[in-house]
Amino acid sequence: MSDSFNENNRPVESDVEATVHLYNIRLRADNGLARKCSPLAEYSWLIEEIRKNRKNMELEQAVDRVIRDMPDDYDLKEFLIGHQSEVMSMCLTEYNEAETMQKFKEEGREEGREETLITLICKKLVKGKAVSTIADEVEEPEEYVSKICDIASKYLPNYDVKKIMAEL
Repeated sequence: MSDSFNENNRPVESDVEATVHLYNIRLRADNGLARKCSPLAEYSWLIEEIRKNRKNMELEQAVDRVIRDMPDDYDLKEFLIGHQSEVMSMCLTEYNEAETMQKFKEEGREEGREETLITLICKKLVKGKAVSTIADEVEEPEEYVSKICDIASKYLPNYDVKKIMAEL
């Protein structure tokens, strides 16, 4: 797992190395876990039903409906009814976390595109190309490319893309 950490936050030597196995607990994954563990099967059913209901309901309505419609023989039902506000809070947090993670991914992609664009512009500057030519070649507005070129000129010929992005 240590390779998952940023170089700056990674210790020189790891204290512990671990291998983690991930299992898909969705009911349709059918990896045998649900058959061996009824609370896990019930939880999987709960999440699957919430996902189905989310197609045409708000999250709170979807959770309420699923708890109400849960089979009476499910051991989890009594717990969910007794702790419905906590369950609702957990579901809202989980879904918000998923949305937040998606936003992080999108921001990362955008940052990667910008980094690539700046790198390309800097390479063209090193070759002595004019701002208007570079803007035309990278298909970006000339004023935006000019701004990048002005900042990059401080760092050429050994430009630092991260510093250029920070100033931009």
